[in-house]
Amino acid sequence: MKEKIMKKEYNLKKLKKRPGKVKVDKEATKVPVSLRLDGSVLIGLKTEAERLGMPYQTLVSSILYRFVSGDLIDLKSVNIDELMRKAS
Repeated sequence: MKEKIMKKEYNLKKLKKRPGKVKVDKEATKVPVSLRLDGSVLIGLKTEAERLGMPYQTLVSSILYRFVSGDLIDLKSVNIDELMRKAS
């Protein structure tokens, strides 16, 4: 079997644009935000992200997504007995 070798440079001018309208899911687009965090929190997030092998912004996004979707809860603000009754 012949091995394919990648070129060092490609001529991108030869590429053709796909016909039709570009499909974009507006809910899936990333929106830039500015956020102030304590230095220790940021260091903790970056350390955990490095341990998991992912960019820290991806980790922050994942944590926030899990919180707003109800998968991540603050145990101090929830009545555990009530939560267990609802789960069973």
